[in-house]
Amino acid sequence: MKRLALVGCGAVTELCHLPALLSPDPPFRVTALVDRDPSRLRAVAGALGHPVDVFADVGELPGRVDAALVATGPASHAAIAGRLAAAGTPVLVEKPVALTVPALAQLRTSGTPVVPAHVRRLYPATGWVAAQLASGRLGRLRRIRWREGAVYAWPAASPFTFSPGPGGGVLADLGPHILDLLAHWLGGPGEPLSYADNTDGGAASEAELRVAYGDVTAEVTLSRLRTLENRIVFEGTAGTLTVGTERAANQAIDGRPPEPIPAPDPALLTRAGLFRHQLVLFGRGIQGEPVPELATLADAEATVALLDRCRPTSRVARLWEPAEPPRPSSPLGAMRVAVTGANGFIGAHVVEHLLDAGAREVVAVTRTHAGRARLAHRAPDRLRFARADTRDAVALEEAFRGCDVVVHAVYGSRGEPAERWNVTVDGTAAAVTAAARAGARRVVHVSSAAVYRPDTGPVLTEDSPALEPAPDDLSYAAQKAAAERLALHRAGGPAEVVCLQPAAVYGPFGPVWTVRPLRLLRADNACLPSGGGGTCDVVHVHDVAGAITHLVTAPAVDGRRFLLAGPAATTWGDYYDRYRDLLGQTQLDLPDSANWPQREREFFRRVTRIDGTRLAETGFRPAITLDEGLATVAAWSRWAGLS
Repeated sequence: MKRLALVGCGAVTELCHLPALLSPDPPFRVTALVDRDPSRLRAVAGALGHPVDVFADVGELPGRVDAALVATGPASHAAIAGRLAAAGTPVLVEKPVALTVPALAQLRTSGTPVVPAHVRRLYPATGWVAAQLASGRLGRLRRIRWREGAVYAWPAASPFTFSPGPGGGVLADLGPHILDLLAHWLGGPGEPLSYADNTDGGAASEAELRVAYGDVTAEVTLSRLRTLENRIVFEGTAGTLTVGTERAANQAIDGRPPEPIPAPDPALLTRAGLFRHQLVLFGRGIQGEPVPELATLADAEATVALLDRCRPTSRVARLWEPAEPPRPSSPLGAMRVAVTGANGFIGAHVVEHLLDAGAREVVAVTRTHAGRARLAHRAPDRLRFARADTRDAVALEEAFRGCDVVVHAVYGSRGEPAERWNVTVDGTAAAVTAAARAGARRVVHVSSAAVYRPDTGPVLTEDSPALEPAPDDLSYAAQKAAAERLALHRAGGPAEVVCLQPAAVYGPFGPVWTVRPLRLLRADNACLPSGGGGTCDVVHVHDVAGAITHLVTAPAVDGRRFLLAGPAATTWGDYYDRYRDLLGQTQLDLPDSANWPQREREFFRRVTRIDGTRLAETGFRPAITLDEGLATVAAWSRWAGLS
């Protein structure tokens, strides 16, 4: 069995190639690993289950292996593949093979096989679509609409894909696959007509591309921030074909019910089977057999050239958020501010608000590299990313070093209740401790109005009775109450502590008070109040971000708590009726229902109004009315495909 080196032990190796190599009768035996990260080397070596040599540099591979798979960061693909090919080692290279045409062209001079790993060439749908187009059943093809996107969650081992430049961003990530298939189906590379993305100096997370292939126009929309239809629509003079972009895809012709696309081998519908097949074909290719299923370096070069021609054209910032947040009223000047939970709903808005307020530097702290997707479009000149678990005080201290203020916006939203408690409460302890040790002068802790007793009466103020949860209560309110007490206990120390207690926060990307009702009401119009009910005190996320920015510099706030609600209250029925209007649904006379859980019924009946006087006395008043706020929701929800 031929010996294979795995060069790069990141997520694509661990999740895609390794399962293929561990399948029965693998086409290669892995005998060498190359990576600069010892932890990644240990993880992959352990998964292999047999002795393997490990190296820090590909220069040690020639003579030890028969072939290599390069799956490092895209910026190093061409250089590493070039070194291996020059030494006579055949290479299978993950996409993109190179970031520039000259770098890729040099790979063809070695005479050693260098094969682009354009694995979508092997999807069952790829050959099936080619056959349909060749059959003429659609008539003359006129237009292709390709829409693909999902909230980015790939467990990237490095942040390269979020870096500005030719290798970063959603087009560089998905473009090599998509443009390669379009050229494969349509007989050659296209001519770019227009390109727009949302970069503001960083790496794009949204992109729109139009390419001409003769008389056929392909319109491509890509996203890392929203779930798109993930389908391709081929429009011809005699019919329309719709095909899914997934490995196991459905197809529908002229609006008929969708049917699965047949697979020549069911194994190709699994990730391990697909990547094993790619390795089998690669093995045949390096033995001199013809393998027309695989892309060539010439194919990859044409794709890279097209990507390169797209980049200098015009760009449109913030495609996903049509309503701009209000400009902060208190410029931050030379302030350096760190924000934990920077990829979250509130945290991401706070980062953008701080940048717009002119902060000298904002440190966006996320637990994973994938967390950068929400903010990667912003220019890196004043935005710095730091990776740290919110419970790791040592990592947080390093992230906070040099910052004047820390905004702590993390809370436990995933996993079992005990895990959520740990993130919310222990994470707050770690953040406050790390801020003090790093020399920050203030911590702005994002708490919640839920920390007060629900039977407080008609008006809620900061002097209202606090929640006293039972010892075994791990609910959201109990978490927030415990975290706030812990944070305020540190007030008066090396770092000041101030708590903001917002009411229900809604707005673009809002998971609980925006996304959830839109989805619930689409499924059941009678699942939420309509036409009345108790007091609804909601606040737009832009006002929350504005209040936090205000508290970064507000004087005499150490140890204090500040409630925040919108400019005016309404009823829960009115609030959700506005969502019904967005969805085109009928408003009901339903302030209460026996079909709802008792806890929700009690919540929707409360008539408590939040008093924001204390925060107003420091100089901040919420400005976004419900009409204005829901206008931003309407625009965003249409863009996100929720209304």
